[in-house]
Amino acid sequence: MRKSIFFYKELTPAEVGKTGTHEVYVRLPNNFDYKSFFGDSAVQNGSVMEVNFTAQDITIGGEKSTPLRFVYFKNSNQEKRIPSLGPLFKSHNVQEGDIVCLESRIDGTSHSYYLCFYKKGEIQVNPAAVYFSKIEKDPTNASHNSNIEQSLQQIFYGAPGTGKSHIIKEQTKGEDVIRTTFHPDTDYSTFVGTYKPTTEFAPVLAIIGDKAVETGREEKRISYEFVCQAFLQAYITAWKKVAEAKGDVPKKQFLVIEEINRGNCAQIFGDLFQLLDRNDFGYSDYPIKTDADMQKQLKRLFEEVEIENAESINALFDDRDIVKEVLSGEVLLLPNNLYIWATMNTSDQSLFPIDSAFKRRWDWVYMPIADAKKNYVIEIDNDQYDWWSFLEAINDIIERTTHSEDKKLGYFFAKAKDGRISVETFVSKVIFYLWNDVFKDNETNHKAFKDNDGELLAFRKFFHHDGTVDTNMVIKFLQDLEVYPFETSDDGTTAVSYTTPNTKRQRDKSRYRVNGTDNLNKAQMTREAFRLYIEDHPDADAQTIAQAWNGLGLKDYVQHLVETEADFNDRTKDSTDNNKRATEFELSNGEKIYLSTQFGIGNIGKFMDAVNNAGWNIKIENQA
Repeated sequence: MRKSIFFYKELTPAEVGKTGTHEVYVRLPNNFDYKSFFGDSAVQNGSVMEVNFTAQDITIGGEKSTPLRFVYFKNSNQEKRIPSLGPLFKSHNVQEGDIVCLESRIDGTSHSYYLCFYKKGEIQVNPAAVYFSKIEKDPTNASHNSNIEQSLQQIFYGAPGTGKSHIIKEQTKGEDVIRTTFHPDTDYSTFVGTYKPTTEFAPVLAIIGDKAVETGREEKRISYEFVCQAFLQAYITAWKKVAEAKGDVPKKQFLVIEEINRGNCAQIFGDLFQLLDRNDFGYSDYPIKTDADMQKQLKRLFEEVEIENAESINALFDDRDIVKEVLSGEVLLLPNNLYIWATMNTSDQSLFPIDSAFKRRWDWVYMPIADAKKNYVIEIDNDQYDWWSFLEAINDIIERTTHSEDKKLGYFFAKAKDGRISVETFVSKVIFYLWNDVFKDNETNHKAFKDNDGELLAFRKFFHHDGTVDTNMVIKFLQDLEVYPFETSDDGTTAVSYTTPNTKRQRDKSRYRVNGTDNLNKAQMTREAFRLYIEDHPDADAQTIAQAWNGLGLKDYVQHLVETEADFNDRTKDSTDNNKRATEFELSNGEKIYLSTQFGIGNIGKFMDAVNNAGWNIKIENQA
């Protein structure tokens, strides 16, 4: 069997030598199983168990051999650590909060080791030390037709929005998948199977003499039959695939359980718990007896199923005719082509804690919070804010407030359409989650969550009285987090900086004041100036206003500065751009008029000068 054992650790001040300690080291948790990680290579030196090993340092590409030593103070403080790492830490400029990953790859009895460092913020580890194993590949044994290339039972866990379901979808692409979701009302019967009422049509009989004769009519009758649920559906399909393979490698069958910890696993799995122990060839070690109802249903569904390699499977169970028992429905036994994968949202881990005995029967795959490089943006009033920058800012506050990763937001927490997260989605999903689930019981002192009086800002303040989103409140919230809109170029496209490997967009942090209203970004400033003009000319129609503004001499700098509804509709009737690059205003006479959003570094100054010099009593000032 080939598998990997991983150890991730967020380095503490003591480990990197910042607390006056003379040694730089990595401390391992008490449950670190050095015998499994290092095999039988430990030697005893007095009261200390030691392992000298060589790891391939893959931090910066390539594989550099690095000699290391593991020590276990067996008879004193029971501490386990990898000591004397000063030169190694120095070569990688390792600091407090950086992450170290140590991996043991096991192929039969052979162990190889790999080492990697991550800078703080590149990945996040919850808890601060994570120790888990993952089966990579079981050897193919022709006599038993094992095709195990992935973990048979694994749980993908992490903060909400880290892509747990997505990675399962990607890894099971092209395979047969039966999916279910656990919730507090899920129980054994809804997961495995139960009797349910069904409607059937039966002939109406008439008694003539001493005989029952059909009348030619039918009536509805309610009957009860055993109905297979997600587990048995996957189980039966998997065994039928074994039969269809006719001795060759069977196709895989996946049972995917979403939100596994939202249900009471001990109650839901019941005696199926024993089936989760698998042997080296992927079959359950301990078959379980079925009850009479389930046995009857399984026997009927397996009635014409024949398995050609039954003898090789029986050989795994001391030549017990286990295949016959499976097909007759007497026992349940997981075949080696049935994969059970699940997701677990760590923010919901308090619903139904999973006991350690259940956990040991699964491999665990941690999904860290990371930049998925999708370039998602939050779109507010035609401005765009970097989604990942927001996540970095808000997750830092969550970390400092809750001291936990459970409530943090992953990259896919909000669903983006064409890479854009609308302001309505942002408020109704993201801000609502922050107010209702994160900071409801964990008050923060950050100014983004406070009103002008220093009190916690009420969620309702993000809405106008008519239920529409107050975009100014959302913009203020982002500004308080120091998340600013991207700068745009003269032609209205997003400006991109190629000064970093990640191709970050430039941010425009400029702030403006219009007639005393300050702290406005570029888009807000242009809209405020236009709004003031409309307010000061209540009797002007759309055509008059458009002529006045288009007469400012900005044609060479801003196309379609102000348009009437007819002009706007004519220009955009064949456009596929949902943004339309204009903001709509409604005049007191009911007409609509449109102000361009195409302001960038090269033309915003021209706009300010033109408006300031127009004699409209509108004064625009640059604050920063």
